[in-house]
Amino acid sequence: MCTALWLTHSTGYELFFNRDESVLRGVARAPERLVLDGVRCLAPLDADGGGTWLGVNQFGLALGLLNGRDVRAQVEEARSRGLLVRELLSSRDGAEVAERMQGQDLKRYRAFSLAVFEPGREPEVHDWDGREARRGPAELPLASSSLDRGRAQIERSRVFERMAREHGSIDMALLSAFQASHQPERGPWSPCMHRAEASTVSASRVSVDAGAVAFRYAPGPPCTSTFGPALLLERAR
Repeated sequence: MCTALWLTHSTGYELFFNRDESVLRGVARAPERLVLDGVRCLAPLDADGGGTWLGVNQFGLALGLLNGRDVRAQVEEARSRGLLVRELLSSRDGAEVAERMQGQDLKRYRAFSLAVFEPGREPEVHDWDGREARRGPAELPLASSSLDRGRAQIERSRVFERMAREHGSIDMALLSAFQASHQPERGPWSPCMHRAEASTVSASRVSVDAGAVAFRYAPGPPCTSTFGPALLLERAR
């Protein structure tokens, strides 16, 4: 479903995010300015469920959604997980996200990993497997796949480690190269993913610093699509 990688710095972070989806899903709307519970946000909108897989708000809090591995045989009348992301996006910080997660009836959702990014803290992940919710540090990079989440994480981690060794450092150039990479080969396990029934359908870059929040978006696979101009928010304190 997605791949996320990031760099943190003293006043914020840089977040790179690929969305992988079925070719049968509708075309998402590009990021736009939203006001959710009085909080200014930037987020693209899913054409099918009406929620979002990635968003950032005026406080510099970003949420990214990845597929999880569901231990249940079947989930009836599952609610769109993107709606949960949209509802939580008005949180001021990760602590509020965690508090609000505790009040959710997660059994309504298929399994997921919700990555939380905020200035001044290392990213963390809320995992829901259909029975149990867990919270822990995020592993760089984060990856998921409807085909095989475990293998997607292993393969893309190997690619990232190899590219980091060859590049000599983890910086913006490396993140950009990884986001569009077809290593180890163009197919289901490459960061820019391609297979017959699904592919990387968009790429996003979120930048948060002391004064501003920016969202850049490419409406297609990053190997061929161009990122548009940044959508901006003044960062609130």
